[in-house]
Amino acid sequence: MNQFLITKILDFLSFVALMFMFSTGVFLKFTLPPRSGGDEVWDLSRHDWGNVHYYLSVIFLLFVSAHLVVHAKFIKSVIMGKAPTEKYYRIIAGVLGLIALIALAFAPVVSPVTDIQRGQQYYHHNR
Repeated sequence: MNQFLITKILDFLSFVALMFMFSTGVFLKFTLPPRSGGDEVWDLSRHDWGNVHYYLSVIFLLFVSAHLVVHAKFIKSVIMGKAPTEKYYRIIAGVLGLIALIALAFAPVVSPVTDIQRGQQYYHHNR
């Protein structure tokens, strides 16, 4: 199998996993919100749907990791400074996307938590 076909298959499978992950996240947020009691959909409780969401996230992460492995040669050429000049826009977009992704990923870690019962905000390390 050539690299182009492998990349297209990985991209498609990543997209499918991302869409299912998104749909289960929206489903958990709006259909089975916290404290929804013993509600079930397709004989799965909120906890079970959370497990489905988690495993879809792991699958998506594996597909993205495989995608990066397939593109390891290009990534190495970028790091070594040997990337073709017409691909610099991809490099810039990738770096900006990576910075935004890291900032978004760590935002919940540094955000204050509001204690609804007391109306106070605190940070996790202050608990």
